[in-house]
Amino acid sequence: MTAPSPPLLLAYAEAQAALARIEERLRLSPVRQPWATRMALTERQALAGIDAVDLPDEVVTVDAHGRVITSGYDLTHWKQAIGRPITLAALKTDPPALLAWLGAESRDGDTHPGHRPSWEVESAIEAWQKACRILPPAPPLLHAGRIAALWRQLSPLARGDTIASLLIGDRWGPGRWQGAQGGLTALGLKRTGGAWKIASGDALDRIWLDAIAAGAAAHLELEVRLRGYAQRAALHLHVRRRLGRLKDVLAFAMARPFITSSQVAKRFGLTSAGAIKLLTTAETEGLLIERTGQASFRSYSIPVSGTAPSPARPRTPGADLFAPTLWGEEGENDLRSEPL
Repeated sequence: MTAPSPPLLLAYAEAQAALARIEERLRLSPVRQPWATRMALTERQALAGIDAVDLPDEVVTVDAHGRVITSGYDLTHWKQAIGRPITLAALKTDPPALLAWLGAESRDGDTHPGHRPSWEVESAIEAWQKACRILPPAPPLLHAGRIAALWRQLSPLARGDTIASLLIGDRWGPGRWQGAQGGLTALGLKRTGGAWKIASGDALDRIWLDAIAAGAAAHLELEVRLRGYAQRAALHLHVRRRLGRLKDVLAFAMARPFITSSQVAKRFGLTSAGAIKLLTTAETEGLLIERTGQASFRSYSIPVSGTAPSPARPRTPGADLFAPTLWGEEGENDLRSEPL
Protein backbone atom coordinates (compact mmCIF):
# COMPACT_ATOMS: atom_id res chain seq x y z
CA MET A 1 0.00 0.00 0.00
CA THR A 2 1.35 3.40 -1.01
CA ALA A 3 1.57 5.89 1.83
CA PRO A 4 -0.44 9.12 1.36
CA SER A 5 1.56 12.00 -0.06
CA PRO A 6 2.57 14.86 2.28
CA PRO A 7 -0.03 17.24 0.75
CA LEU A 8 -2.74 14.62 1.34
CA LEU A 9 -1.58 14.09 4.92
CA LEU A 10 -1.74 17.85 5.49
CA ALA A 11 -5.23 18.02 4.00
CA TYR A 12 -6.31 15.16 6.28
CA ALA A 13 -4.89 16.90 9.33
CA GLU A 14 -6.68 20.14 8.43
CA ALA A 15 -10.02 18.36 7.94
CA GLN A 16 -9.74 16.45 11.20
CA ALA A 17 -8.67 19.57 13.09
CA ALA A 18 -11.69 21.47 11.77
CA LEU A 19 -14.02 18.71 12.95
CA ALA A 20 -12.33 18.74 16.36
CA ARG A 21 -12.92 22.49 16.61
CA ILE A 22 -16.63 21.96 15.93
CA GLU A 23 -16.80 19.35 18.69
CA GLU A 24 -15.11 21.72 21.11
CA ARG A 25 -17.42 24.61 20.29
CA LEU A 26 -20.48 22.37 20.61
CA ARG A 27 -19.38 21.78 24.20
CA LEU A 28 -18.31 25.30 25.11
CA SER A 29 -19.93 27.88 22.84
CA PRO A 30 -22.61 30.03 24.49
CA VAL A 31 -24.62 29.75 21.25
CA ARG A 32 -24.19 25.99 20.82
CA GLN A 33 -27.93 25.28 20.86
CA PRO A 34 -29.10 27.61 18.06
CA TRP A 35 -25.86 26.92 16.20
CA ALA A 36 -26.54 23.17 16.13
CA THR A 37 -29.98 23.80 14.66
CA ARG A 38 -28.65 26.16 12.02
CA MET A 39 -25.90 23.70 11.10
CA ALA A 40 -28.54 21.04 10.54
CA LEU A 41 -30.51 23.42 8.32
CA THR A 42 -27.43 24.39 6.32
CA GLU A 43 -26.50 20.75 5.71
CA ARG A 44 -30.10 19.95 4.84
CA GLN A 45 -30.15 22.65 2.18
CA ALA A 46 -26.74 21.60 0.81
CA LEU A 47 -27.95 18.03 0.27
CA ALA A 48 -31.12 19.28 -1.40
CA GLY A 49 -29.07 21.55 -3.67
CA ILE A 50 -26.86 18.68 -4.83
CA ASP A 51 -30.03 16.68 -5.47
CA ALA A 52 -31.34 19.57 -7.61
CA VAL A 53 -34.17 20.26 -5.17
CA ASP A 54 -35.13 23.78 -4.15
CA LEU A 55 -35.41 23.99 -0.36
CA PRO A 56 -35.98 27.63 0.61
CA ASP A 57 -36.21 28.70 4.23
CA GLU A 58 -39.99 29.06 3.92
CA VAL A 59 -40.56 25.29 3.60
CA VAL A 60 -38.47 24.47 6.67
CA THR A 61 -39.72 24.46 10.26
CA VAL A 62 -37.81 24.02 13.51
CA ASP A 63 -39.61 22.21 16.33
CA ALA A 64 -39.39 22.95 20.05
CA HIS A 65 -36.36 20.65 20.39
CA GLY A 66 -34.39 22.33 17.60
CA ARG A 67 -35.03 19.61 15.03
CA VAL A 68 -35.23 20.69 11.40
CA ILE A 69 -38.36 19.48 9.62
CA THR A 70 -39.25 19.99 5.97
CA SER A 71 -42.66 19.94 4.33
CA GLY A 72 -44.19 17.00 2.50
CA TYR A 73 -43.23 18.68 -0.77
CA ASP A 74 -39.53 18.15 -0.08
CA LEU A 75 -38.43 15.78 -2.86
CA THR A 76 -34.85 15.26 -1.70
CA HIS A 77 -33.89 11.59 -2.01
CA TRP A 78 -33.47 9.62 1.20
CA LYS A 79 -34.23 12.59 3.46
CA GLN A 80 -35.18 10.15 6.23
CA ALA A 81 -31.49 9.35 6.83
CA ILE A 82 -30.43 12.96 7.35
CA GLY A 83 -29.46 13.44 10.97
CA ARG A 84 -30.28 9.83 11.91
CA PRO A 85 -27.67 7.37 13.18
CA ILE A 86 -26.71 4.00 11.73
CA THR A 87 -23.92 1.80 12.98
CA LEU A 88 -20.82 1.29 10.89
CA ALA A 89 -21.40 -2.46 11.15
CA ALA A 90 -24.78 -2.05 9.44
CA LEU A 91 -23.19 -0.04 6.63
CA LYS A 92 -20.60 -2.77 6.11
CA THR A 93 -22.68 -5.94 6.43
CA ASP A 94 -26.45 -5.38 6.59
CA PRO A 95 -28.18 -4.37 3.32
CA PRO A 96 -31.73 -4.40 4.79
CA ALA A 97 -30.66 -2.12 7.66
CA LEU A 98 -28.95 0.23 5.21
CA LEU A 99 -32.07 0.36 3.04
CA ALA A 100 -34.26 1.00 6.08
CA TRP A 101 -31.97 3.82 7.21
CA LEU A 102 -32.21 5.47 3.81
CA GLY A 103 -35.96 4.88 3.66
CA ALA A 104 -35.40 3.01 0.41
CA GLU A 105 -36.86 -0.39 1.26
CA SER A 106 -37.62 -2.04 -2.07
CA ARG A 107 -41.04 -3.68 -2.45
CA ASP A 108 -41.66 -6.04 -5.29
CA GLY A 109 -45.09 -4.53 -5.91
CA ASP A 110 -43.72 -1.04 -6.55
CA THR A 111 -44.11 0.29 -10.08
CA HIS A 112 -42.44 3.71 -9.84
CA PRO A 113 -39.75 4.60 -12.39
CA GLY A 114 -36.34 3.25 -11.50
CA HIS A 115 -37.73 0.54 -9.23
CA ARG A 116 -35.64 -2.59 -8.88
CA PRO A 117 -36.87 -5.77 -7.18
CA SER A 118 -35.72 -6.24 -3.59
CA TRP A 119 -33.43 -9.16 -4.37
CA GLU A 120 -31.65 -7.13 -7.04
CA VAL A 121 -31.16 -4.07 -4.80
CA GLU A 122 -29.83 -6.11 -1.89
CA SER A 123 -27.54 -8.03 -4.24
CA ALA A 124 -26.19 -4.74 -5.62
CA ILE A 125 -25.55 -3.44 -2.09
CA GLU A 126 -23.75 -6.65 -1.19
CA ALA A 127 -21.55 -6.15 -4.26
CA TRP A 128 -20.76 -2.63 -3.03
CA GLN A 129 -19.97 -3.92 0.46
CA LYS A 130 -17.66 -6.54 -1.01
CA ALA A 131 -15.87 -3.91 -3.10
CA CYS A 132 -15.47 -1.76 0.04
CA ARG A 133 -13.86 -4.65 1.93
CA ILE A 134 -11.06 -4.98 -0.62
CA LEU A 135 -10.19 -1.28 -0.61
CA PRO A 136 -6.74 -0.56 0.83
CA PRO A 137 -6.87 0.33 4.55
CA ALA A 138 -7.24 4.05 5.14
CA PRO A 139 -8.18 6.38 8.01
CA PRO A 140 -11.89 7.19 8.33
CA LEU A 141 -12.07 10.49 6.45
CA LEU A 142 -10.23 9.08 3.42
CA HIS A 143 -12.06 5.77 3.46
CA ALA A 144 -15.37 7.65 3.59
CA GLY A 145 -14.68 9.35 0.26
CA ARG A 146 -13.63 6.10 -1.35
CA ILE A 147 -16.68 4.09 -0.31
CA ALA A 148 -18.90 6.99 -1.40
CA ALA A 149 -17.23 6.97 -4.83
CA LEU A 150 -17.76 3.21 -5.09
CA TRP A 151 -21.45 3.68 -4.35
CA ARG A 152 -21.79 6.23 -7.16
CA GLN A 153 -19.89 3.92 -9.48
CA LEU A 154 -22.05 0.87 -8.76
CA SER A 155 -25.37 2.75 -8.23
CA PRO A 156 -27.10 0.03 -6.17
CA LEU A 157 -30.42 1.90 -5.93
CA ALA A 158 -30.55 3.13 -9.53
CA ARG A 159 -32.06 6.40 -8.26
CA GLY A 160 -30.76 9.03 -5.88
CA ASP A 161 -27.39 7.30 -5.64
CA THR A 162 -25.43 10.54 -5.50
CA ILE A 163 -27.21 11.66 -2.33
CA ALA A 164 -27.05 8.16 -0.87
CA SER A 165 -23.29 8.10 -1.45
CA LEU A 166 -22.82 11.43 0.33
CA LEU A 167 -24.96 10.37 3.29
CA ILE A 168 -23.02 7.11 3.63
CA GLY A 169 -19.65 8.81 3.19
CA ASP A 170 -20.52 11.53 5.67
CA ARG A 171 -21.71 8.97 8.21
CA TRP A 172 -18.50 6.98 7.86
CA GLY A 173 -16.26 10.03 8.10
CA PRO A 174 -17.40 13.38 9.57
CA GLY A 175 -20.40 11.67 11.20
CA ARG A 176 -18.05 9.96 13.66
CA TRP A 177 -17.44 13.39 15.14
CA GLN A 178 -20.13 15.54 16.71
CA GLY A 179 -21.36 18.23 14.40
CA ALA A 180 -22.15 16.46 11.12
CA GLN A 181 -25.76 15.50 10.44
CA GLY A 182 -25.24 13.94 7.03
CA GLY A 183 -24.53 16.97 4.89
CA LEU A 184 -21.27 18.48 6.11
CA THR A 185 -19.32 17.03 3.18
CA ALA A 186 -22.13 18.01 0.79
CA LEU A 187 -21.87 21.58 2.08
CA GLY A 188 -18.15 21.59 1.34
CA LEU A 189 -18.59 20.01 -2.09
CA LYS A 190 -21.07 22.72 -3.09
CA ARG A 191 -18.40 25.28 -2.21
CA THR A 192 -15.63 23.55 -4.14
CA GLY A 193 -17.45 23.04 -7.46
CA GLY A 194 -18.42 19.93 -9.42
CA ALA A 195 -15.03 18.31 -10.10
CA TRP A 196 -15.75 15.64 -7.45
CA LYS A 197 -18.31 14.00 -9.73
CA ILE A 198 -15.65 12.90 -12.22
CA ALA A 199 -12.47 12.82 -10.12
CA SER A 200 -10.79 9.61 -8.99
CA GLY A 201 -7.72 8.41 -7.11
CA ASP A 202 -5.58 10.98 -5.32
CA ALA A 203 -7.50 13.85 -6.92
CA LEU A 204 -10.77 12.64 -5.42
CA ASP A 205 -9.13 12.01 -2.04
CA ARG A 206 -7.92 15.61 -1.96
CA ILE A 207 -11.27 17.04 -3.10
CA TRP A 208 -13.11 15.00 -0.46
CA LEU A 209 -10.81 16.12 2.37
CA ASP A 210 -10.94 19.73 1.20
CA ALA A 211 -14.75 19.50 1.15
CA ILE A 212 -14.82 18.30 4.75
CA ALA A 213 -12.57 21.18 5.77
CA ALA A 214 -14.67 23.66 3.77
CA GLY A 215 -17.95 22.41 5.25
CA ALA A 216 -16.53 22.55 8.76
CA ALA A 217 -15.15 26.04 8.12
CA ALA A 218 -18.61 27.21 7.03
CA HIS A 219 -20.08 25.89 10.28
CA LEU A 220 -17.36 27.51 12.36
CA GLU A 221 -17.84 30.83 10.57
CA LEU A 222 -21.55 30.63 11.35
CA GLU A 223 -20.78 30.08 15.03
CA VAL A 224 -18.57 33.16 15.10
CA ARG A 225 -21.32 35.29 13.54
CA LEU A 226 -23.96 33.91 15.90
CA ARG A 227 -21.72 34.48 18.90
CA GLY A 228 -20.99 38.04 17.81
CA TYR A 229 -24.71 38.73 17.46
CA ALA A 230 -25.43 37.15 20.85
CA GLN A 231 -22.80 39.28 22.54
CA ARG A 232 -24.28 42.46 21.06
CA ALA A 233 -27.78 41.35 22.03
CA ALA A 234 -26.62 40.60 25.59
CA LEU A 235 -25.42 44.19 25.95
CA HIS A 236 -28.86 45.45 24.94
CA LEU A 237 -30.55 43.10 27.37
CA HIS A 238 -28.20 44.05 30.18
CA VAL A 239 -29.30 47.69 30.23
CA ARG A 240 -33.04 47.02 30.00
CA ARG A 241 -35.01 47.46 33.21
CA ARG A 242 -37.49 44.77 32.27
CA LEU A 243 -36.68 41.96 29.87
CA GLY A 244 -40.15 40.47 29.64
CA ARG A 245 -40.10 37.94 26.84
CA LEU A 246 -37.55 39.78 24.72
CA LYS A 247 -34.67 37.49 25.63
CA ASP A 248 -36.80 34.43 24.86
CA VAL A 249 -37.83 35.85 21.50
CA LEU A 250 -34.23 36.53 20.53
CA ALA A 251 -33.22 33.01 21.56
CA PHE A 252 -36.12 31.72 19.46
CA ALA A 253 -34.94 33.75 16.47
CA MET A 254 -31.32 32.67 16.78
CA ALA A 255 -32.27 29.05 16.09
CA ARG A 256 -34.36 29.83 12.99
CA PRO A 257 -33.84 31.39 9.58
CA PHE A 258 -36.78 33.71 10.30
CA ILE A 259 -39.70 34.14 12.70
CA THR A 260 -43.18 35.65 12.47
CA SER A 261 -45.53 37.21 15.00
CA SER A 262 -47.84 34.20 14.82
CA GLN A 263 -44.94 31.86 15.63
CA VAL A 264 -43.90 34.02 18.57
CA ALA A 265 -47.47 34.26 19.86
CA LYS A 266 -47.95 30.50 19.66
CA ARG A 267 -44.56 29.65 21.17
CA PHE A 268 -44.87 31.95 24.19
CA GLY A 269 -48.62 32.10 24.70
CA LEU A 270 -48.89 35.77 23.74
CA THR A 271 -51.58 37.74 21.99
CA SER A 272 -50.94 38.77 18.40
CA ALA A 273 -50.55 42.39 19.54
CA GLY A 274 -48.06 41.38 22.24
CA ALA A 275 -45.96 39.38 19.79
CA ILE A 276 -45.94 42.24 17.29
CA LYS A 277 -44.89 44.67 20.02
CA LEU A 278 -41.95 42.47 21.01
CA LEU A 279 -40.81 42.07 17.42
CA THR A 280 -41.15 45.81 16.78
CA THR A 281 -39.09 46.55 19.89
CA ALA A 282 -36.37 44.15 18.78
CA GLU A 283 -36.35 45.63 15.28
CA THR A 284 -36.17 49.19 16.62
CA GLU A 285 -33.13 48.29 18.70
CA GLY A 286 -31.41 46.60 15.76
CA LEU A 287 -31.73 43.09 17.22
CA LEU A 288 -33.96 41.84 14.40
CA ILE A 289 -34.39 42.91 10.80
CA GLU A 290 -37.66 42.80 8.91
CA ARG A 291 -37.08 40.71 5.78
CA THR A 292 -40.37 40.72 3.85
CA GLY A 293 -41.06 44.41 3.23
CA GLN A 294 -44.79 43.76 3.53
CA ALA A 295 -47.36 45.43 5.73
CA SER A 296 -48.73 42.08 6.87
CA PHE A 297 -47.32 38.58 7.32
CA ARG A 298 -43.98 40.10 8.20
CA SER A 299 -41.05 37.91 9.07
CA TYR A 300 -37.90 38.79 10.95
CA SER A 301 -34.39 37.42 11.17
CA ILE A 302 -31.33 38.14 13.24
CA PRO A 303 -28.62 40.28 11.55
CA VAL A 304 -25.94 37.61 11.66
CA SER A 305 -24.18 38.99 8.58
CA GLY A 306 -23.69 42.50 9.83
CA THR A 307 -23.29 44.63 12.90
CA ALA A 308 -26.37 45.62 14.84
CA PRO A 309 -26.74 49.33 15.61
CA SER A 310 -25.55 50.41 19.03
CA PRO A 311 -28.30 50.98 21.59
CA ALA A 312 -29.19 54.56 22.35
CA ARG A 313 -28.80 54.06 26.10
CA PRO A 314 -25.35 53.92 27.72
CA ARG A 315 -24.06 50.41 28.30
CA THR A 316 -22.46 49.10 31.45
CA PRO A 317 -19.93 46.40 30.57
CA GLY A 318 -19.64 43.38 32.82
CA ALA A 319 -17.73 40.12 32.90
CA ASP A 320 -20.86 37.93 32.94
CA LEU A 321 -23.01 39.61 30.31
CA PHE A 322 -23.06 36.50 28.17
CA ALA A 323 -22.81 33.46 30.39
CA PRO A 324 -23.10 30.09 28.58
CA THR A 325 -26.58 29.49 30.00
CA LEU A 326 -28.07 32.85 28.97
CA TRP A 327 -30.00 31.56 25.97
CA GLY A 328 -31.30 28.13 26.99
CA GLU A 329 -30.89 24.80 28.69
CA GLU A 330 -27.74 22.82 28.02
CA GLY A 331 -28.16 19.61 26.10
CA GLU A 332 -31.29 20.52 24.16
CA ASN A 333 -29.57 20.17 20.80
CA ASP A 334 -26.73 17.83 21.69
CA LEU A 335 -25.48 15.78 18.75
CA ARG A 336 -24.35 12.21 19.03
CA SER A 337 -21.54 10.47 17.17
CA GLU A 338 -20.47 6.89 16.61
CA PRO A 339 -17.32 5.91 18.52
CA LEU A 340 -14.32 5.10 16.35
